[in-house]
Parts: sequence; C-alpha cells; structure tokens
Amino acid sequence: MKRYLYSGDTEKLERVQCDVLIIGSGIAGLYSALHIDKNHKVIVITKTQVDGSNSWLAQGGIASVIAPDDFFDSHIEDTLVAGAGLCDRKAVEVLVDEGPRNIQELIADNVPFDHNPEGDLEITREGGHSHRRIVHAGGDATGRETTKRLGEIALTKENIEVKFNTYMVDLFTDEHGVTGALINDGEYKIVECSNIILATGGIGHIYLSTTNPKGAIGDGICSAVRAGAETYGMELVQFHPTTLAIGSMENSERAFLISEAVRGEGGILRNQRGEAFMQGKHPRADLAPRDIVTRAILAEMKKENIDNVWLDVSSMSEEFFKHRFPTIYQKCHESGIDVPREYIPIRPSQHYQMGGVKTDLNGKTNVDGLYAAGECAWTGIHGANRLASNSMLECLVFGRRAAEYINDNFRPTVKNIEVSKDNSSIESTDVERKQLEVRKIVSTYANAVRTRQGLAKGKELIDDISAKADKLKLVTQEDYDYYNMVCTAKMILDGANNRKESIGAHYIEG
Repeated sequence: MKRYLYSGDTEKLERVQCDVLIIGSGIAGLYSALHIDKNHKVIVITKTQVDGSNSWLAQGGIASVIAPDDFFDSHIEDTLVAGAGLCDRKAVEVLVDEGPRNIQELIADNVPFDHNPEGDLEITREGGHSHRRIVHAGGDATGRETTKRLGEIALTKENIEVKFNTYMVDLFTDEHGVTGALINDGEYKIVECSNIILATGGIGHIYLSTTNPKGAIGDGICSAVRAGAETYGMELVQFHPTTLAIGSMENSERAFLISEAVRGEGGILRNQRGEAFMQGKHPRADLAPRDIVTRAILAEMKKENIDNVWLDVSSMSEEFFKHRFPTIYQKCHESGIDVPREYIPIRPSQHYQMGGVKTDLNGKTNVDGLYAAGECAWTGIHGANRLASNSMLECLVFGRRAAEYINDNFRPTVKNIEVSKDNSSIESTDVERKQLEVRKIVSTYANAVRTRQGLAKGKELIDDISAKADKLKLVTQEDYDYYNMVCTAKMILDGANNRKESIGAHYIEG
C-alpha cells in the first residue's frame, strides 16, 4: 500500500493552519464542529456541498428512548440482538444513555422534528426495535432536515470555516501522531493541524447497487490506514432490504431507499403470488433485523427467478402515506407506481458499513490526534448488523464526545510537516473502466450472501489489482478515487476471508 497518494512536490504548496480539521459535512462532522470550543479555529471540508452526504439522504429517523413507555434496557438489548454478538456493550450503553440529551439539543436548535396534532413528538418504530422510539423530520427526510439545520448553524459560527468542493488526499503524521492533511480545493494545499476528525461516511459506491452518494468509497478510512490507523470489521457490510426496483442494478445511479419505517407503519413484503413471505421466518416478521429480511428477499427472488419482490402499503390511506412519507410518495408516483393502492417493487442494495476505523469511546484512534465519527468509524455499536436508526444517533453521541475530548486534550499545531515523494512512474489510464471492474468484483463476491469459494476468488482478483495499483502514478481525483476503491475492496475481502464464522451481515452460504 502506498503511504501517500500525491506524487508532486509539496515544498512550494500553500500552507494554512487551524486548531481542528474535520473531514466531512454530514451529521457527525457538523455536530462535532459545533461542539469544539469556540476559541479554537475549525475548518470543515466536504467534497461537494452539505447535501452530498449520506446523512442528507437518511430517511427513517433517529432512535432514542423518548417515549414514556420505552426504557434504556430495551434499546440496549435490541441493539445487542441486532448486532449478533459483535457489539461492544459499553459503547452501546453510552449510545443509549446519552441519546436523549442530544435529541433535546437538536430540538433546542430548532431541528424541525415531526409532531402529532396534540403537539407531542411523533415517534415511530422500525425493524429490530421492540418499542416506538424513532423521531423523524419532514416525514421521511430526517437526515436532510437535521443536516440542513446543523449546516445553517455552523455557517453562523465565527470560529468555523466550511470549505465546499474540497477533497482530502492524504494525512500527514510524525512520531507523535497526526500533523495535518493535504487537500485540494481547486489547488493543492497543506493544512497544518494536530487534531483531525474523520467523518467521511461510508463505502457504498464500491458496489454496483447502493443507497449511498457517489463519493462514498471509503477514502477517509483508507487515508487513516495509510497513516497507521487500525480498522475493524470492514467485511461487515449492511444491505438495506427495501430499495426501489427500477431499472438495472448495474447502473451508476444511487438506489432509492424505501425506509424501514414504511414497514414500521404496517407495510408488508409479498412475493409474486401475493404471499406475505416473512410470516414464520422470524418472530418480528417484516420487522426482523435487516440481514434476515434481506436474505429472505434474495431467497424469494432466486426461487422465483425474479428481479424483485413487492412491498404492500395498502393498509395505509393515501392521505396518511403522503403525509408520513412525502419523499417516497413523490418518487413512487414519478416512477408510475400508484401508492398506496399499488405494490412497490423492491430489492436489497448496499446501504451501510458497520466496520471502519477503530476508535475508543471518545472517537480516538490509535494515531494520536486522529479521531473518527459516524459511518467511517468502528465504535463497536453496530456489531455484525446495525439496528435501524442507530446510525444518526451514533453520529451525534460520538461526534460530540470526540469534540469534547479534543477540548480537554488539545494538541498544539505542528508546523514542520515533511512528506515523502511517491516516485511511481506508470501512468494511470482508463480509470472509469477500472473502477467498474472493482465494483463488479465486490458485488459478485462480497454481497449479502457469500460463499467461501467466492470470497477466495474475489480476494485473488483484488490482490492482483491492488499490486498493479501500487505501481501507478496518481494525478487526478479520479486516480485517487480508484486507488481508494481498490484499498476499500481489499479490506472488505481480506476481512471476509479471515472471518471464519458466518455472522450477521457476513453471511456464508453452505
């Protein structure tokens, strides 16, 4: 693996300084920025705009013990059961215990959560939850409304600078830890900073079908690994059971998510004979954990040789469905599906990366000064299968904890950054085709249902590609993306081959 992707001369690059650098503008990045001491200068960088993150696309909501008939032990137990034995119980307890505090802060910050006619928070239920505990905004646009509001607040803070359309290439370190980052905002610059939070999201676009935005390729995780950070559980990739089945699975467009909350409000999965096939498959039937529902759907598709199954939402009135799920309602009607009268064609797509950069309860990695929060981090919360709507809660709780730890353990900026030059000379060509090749390999051999033989074949193919990629001279952002995709794919297939037990989302057939 290359230590640095950049192969140019860094001697004359412009240098900027800050106290805290946050890479990513989703909920984890923005919320952590808002909790850094106001006397510290913060730079937040994002590849696109605020609306380009996974957080923006999140539909379902945020899970927390808010309802009077709910209790902490229930949320903890539901999370542990979904995680199939791989959760860190202490981390789960922290998540659940600190959840309500952060929900109340969002309310105070005027995040527009939905309320019922009596003026109380509207709370729903999703798969794997034993109680209603999901708060939501905009019906099915919780991520958008929360990210938008946090972004609005961040842009008013004098100590926070948000740099849009800015790409992070490399992290710099010395013997004492992280010292800065190489970024490109139209031109290459070095950010001198000894406190860096990675909030770079997931890895979805190394799969052919994903709910993730195009930039989700694991680049933040890869940069951390090149800087010496440890990862865990990269093979634990979650597939959402219900995404809209329109068009080919092999296009480059993002799969449209049909929120789990639709089933929480009474939606029923049916096969082509109209049978409710989740009945008898699990005690919670259609609200079983995601890995179980995903595999059941794939089994139906394979048995009947069909490209999708269907979601029956006819138990809901059109008025209710349109109010509760306005984004889904509009998308379905644009696609010619007359919901709730007609069934919604659905199939699974890659959705979430449970593994990531290994952190402690304060988001701290093994590299001093480097932190990770949100989907790019392994906190131990999700185990082998994430419980629905715990992801945004994790962003809040651990984004805040990372910020507060930095406030209490601030590392002064180091200015003597030295960079080793990459002397590779082989030019990278046909990058788009090479990216597609990686996506096909991962989708074929590291999907929701895996085999030992397939994983071994996938690893063989990616190892060969990786060895060739290490010899390439990387010049453009597309080159960097390709290298990071290869790196991410290799971590997933290496982890999948090394994990011998079939567990949760890492399901081995046969």
